[in-house]
Parts: sequence; structure tokens; C-alpha cells
Amino acid sequence: MRQLAETALEEYGLGGVSLEFYLQAGNTLYRVYDRNPISPDPNDDLFEPGQYLLRIYQPGWQAPEAIELELAWLAAMRREGGLPVPEPIPRLDGGLLTQISIPNIPQPRNCALLRWVKGRLLPNTDQPKHYRAQGQLMARIHNFTQQWQLPPAHTKRHYNWDGLFMNDPEIGLPPGKSWEYLPSDWVGPFEIVSRQFRQLIDDWGTGSDVYGLIHADMGIKANLLFWRGQPRPIDFDGSGFGYWMYDLAVALTDGVGTKDYARCREALLEGYTEHRSLPESHLAQLDLFIAACFVYYDLWVVGGTHLHPEYINQDMEEQMHRGAAFVLRYAAPHG
Repeated sequence: MRQLAETALEEYGLGGVSLEFYLQAGNTLYRVYDRNPISPDPNDDLFEPGQYLLRIYQPGWQAPEAIELELAWLAAMRREGGLPVPEPIPRLDGGLLTQISIPNIPQPRNCALLRWVKGRLLPNTDQPKHYRAQGQLMARIHNFTQQWQLPPAHTKRHYNWDGLFMNDPEIGLPPGKSWEYLPSDWVGPFEIVSRQFRQLIDDWGTGSDVYGLIHADMGIKANLLFWRGQPRPIDFDGSGFGYWMYDLAVALTDGVGTKDYARCREALLEGYTEHRSLPESHLAQLDLFIAACFVYYDLWVVGGTHLHPEYINQDMEEQMHRGAAFVLRYAAPHG
């Protein structure tokens, strides 16, 4: 994989750089250090000069067209929207996606190079001010994305009813199979959430006022860095088409059950509505979207760990049971 990474970097004119293995989580990630950096604007405090993230995509996870859409979206958010998101680096020929083959890797791999974003994940000291800043940024991303013209040929996963409850492409099980591995006392409440969600989105439709490209995993404890008090989302690999409300719901799942949850929820929504309107009829469905997030997560955990039981850890188990508790509370008066 290191040889493949070095070969990929030649497409960007980056030879003689230092590579540091960063993470293997489906995709393989390397941190790249360039001795002769392509410097961003000296007044820009968003990126580490001369440092990049090389992502080698897991084979079979996303079609090349889906990755190209993600990279084009990121590039547009930087170039046209001035948003603090990772910036893709083009190859020498101008393309953003690179496909590399080497003899010892059995199939070609798609790769992308992005500037390394300054910042750090919050420790367990997140406060309402962080949620307010997250809401402000999320609204700006939604505003930009709603008016952005999608490329003519595009594809990405959908966080609709089927994508959340039946056919998760990350798991690799037949559609609906994960439901069989849920604890029996969870099935009824989870089905209530599934039915209500389907009824709601049948009413809402998929117009641009409610539906578009979303990050889909911008949690305060994951995929959101902070630098000098300002949030910076990273890892758009799981992005797709979904409801704007789903992004807000994901942002709140980390706080459910904590003593400051009500204040953090209020701060997130206040920050969001500073930049984007949120109809009362949509706000009234926020708990349903949070419940849908937890159902999706728990189906992902039980399905994925059925295939790979070695992947389960204590944090996942705690999140799974905390989510199920929320769903059971939500479903009780709606059954």
C-alpha cells in the first residue's frame, strides 16, 4: 500500500515527500509531508502548509462517479463558498480522482489528495458554544449546497428510507437482513420509527428545500475539528443525498442523555437559524430524525458485527444501547 501511495503522489507532482501511515478503516489514509509545499494563501489559517491527506479508497465501497461528486463538491465549497472544508488537490492534468494499479495489489485503487486541515477533535468538554458554531457552519453548508449546480453525471448513496432502514451499502448484507439480529424487544419500537419516517418523507418529497447533499456524519465528537473556536468538518467519505434535518439530527446524537443536552440542542438550532430558516413543521420532526439516526446506527452495528464480531468495542455498545433507549422512549407514545 505504501508503494501504491508513492505511485499515486507522482500524479500530483509530489516526489520525494515523507509519508506517515495514519489510519486503516476501510479506506487507507496517509499523512503526506512535502519539503517544497504548495502553499495556500498566506492569510489563510485553514490548512497546514505542505501537509496533505492521501486517501486510498476501499475497493467496491463507492463508484468512481460518487467519489468524483464528493471531490467536486468540496472543491466548489472552497472555491465558490469559502467554506472551511478539506480542499482537494488536482493532479498535474487537472483531475481530482486518481486510479492507480501496481503489481502487488490485486485491483486498481481510487485515490484522492486533500490539504490537511488544522484543528483537533474536542475532548469531553464540548459546550453549547461549540454546538452553536456547528449549527452556524452547517447552515452555511446547506445554503451553499442547495443552490450549487450538480455535475451532469453524478451518483451518491441516499439516506432515504431504503438507505437508512433496509439497504445500507456499508454492511454488505442482503436488504433488511440486519433487522434479524436486533434484540427482540427493540424490533417493535424500531419498526414504529421506520413507519413514521417513511410516512413523513412521502409527504415531504425530495425537493431542494428539504433534500440535498449532506455530510451525514458531522458529529461534535467525530469528523468536526475545532481551531481557535471555529469548527471545520472533515471526512466527507460517507456523504450522500439526504434530508437537511438528518444532518441536524446526527449532530445531536452525541449529546442525547447528557446533562447539557437541552442547552446544546437549543444552541445548535439557534446557530443554524442565524443563517437558514427552519420551519416549525420541520423542527417538530427533529426527534423522529434523531430516532431514525439511532435505528440506522444500531442496524449498522448489529449487521456489521454479525459479519465481523471482532470490530465491536465498548464505545459502540454504549452508543448502541443509548440510541435504543432513545428510540424506545420516542416510540412509547407513538405505538
